[in-house]
Amino acid sequence: GAPPPPDDDDSIRFGRFTLDARQVFYVSESGLTLALVNLKPLVDGHVLVVPREPVATLAELDDARFDDLWRTTRRVHALIADAHGADGANIAVQDGADAGQSVPHVHVHVLPRKSR
Repeated sequence: GAPPPPDDDDSIRFGRFTLDARQVFYVSESGLTLALVNLKPLVDGHVLVVPREPVATLAELDDARFDDLWRTTRRVHALIADAHGADGANIAVQDGADAGQSVPHVHVHVLPRKSR
């Protein structure tokens, strides 16, 4: 199964926000990447995958963090698709303010999609 989320006393940052540890539902084996419940979901099951370190853009991630982010996104996509009976998903990144990024912390949106 997935590693346990951080303890309540761990500081979990998402940009300038401090998150409740209960929002974390998955931690990568390396501990470099977290998956979070999205408090403003566009669809049921919409989650965010973020590097633990608050960096603004993909270009600022070192190779280990970049690779871990995408490996974790693939794993979370599978978990969310299974949990929601989804046939596919939208995977999206808004990289930088000019691309519509609202929180200056890299985050990958995973939105499960079902056939109608």
